[in-house]
Amino acid sequence: MPERYVPKFSHKDWIDHQHRVQAGGEDGLNSRFHQLEAEFAGLAQNQINPIIKELGGAAETRHLTLVPALFPDGAKPAWTQGVDMVEKPDAASEAHGFMNVVLPDGVRVKSLLVTGNKSAGTLTVTLKRRQVGNEGIGAEPLVTSNVLGTPVNAQGDVRIENLSHRHFLTIGITGAANGTTRVFCVQIAYE
Repeated sequence: MPERYVPKFSHKDWIDHQHRVQAGGEDGLNSRFHQLEAEFAGLAQNQINPIIKELGGAAETRHLTLVPALFPDGAKPAWTQGVDMVEKPDAASEAHGFMNVVLPDGVRVKSLLVTGNKSAGTLTVTLKRRQVGNEGIGAEPLVTSNVLGTPVNAQGDVRIENLSHRHFLTIGITGAANGTTRVFCVQIAYE
């Protein structure tokens, strides 16, 4: 916690027709303005900047870790929901689903990590957004992962904009006939 602020500069009033104002010297304008500069520099270094850092001014990476709880994606084959994972049904060659995601407004998405296991097929997990009123071109992908166990970095400045957009994950597997696929967790890193 920053120390309490105690002013170090104190102005001594000049009196009209008694004091002659001058630029140089111990009590001159230059000396007084340099004292003010030192006062403001001390405020910034010892008071203001430490408070900004404590309030989150310095970006700190945070993580949202989600167990997939998926809704079916229309008429496409759905995942089998478990207590702490989703699994592709044994007889199916594909499975699809989606879930809502809530992140703090204005944060920047850094990466997407997916954990699970698969024996065949292509797994695709995408964080998407769509305008609140469905205006525009449809769902916009923000970051996509096709790998398990390794974070995939977001490309560019991916910001969460809750006022104008809703955010969700889509999770799908294709080409996985007779293979086992499970998704245990999706983790979104942000700052």
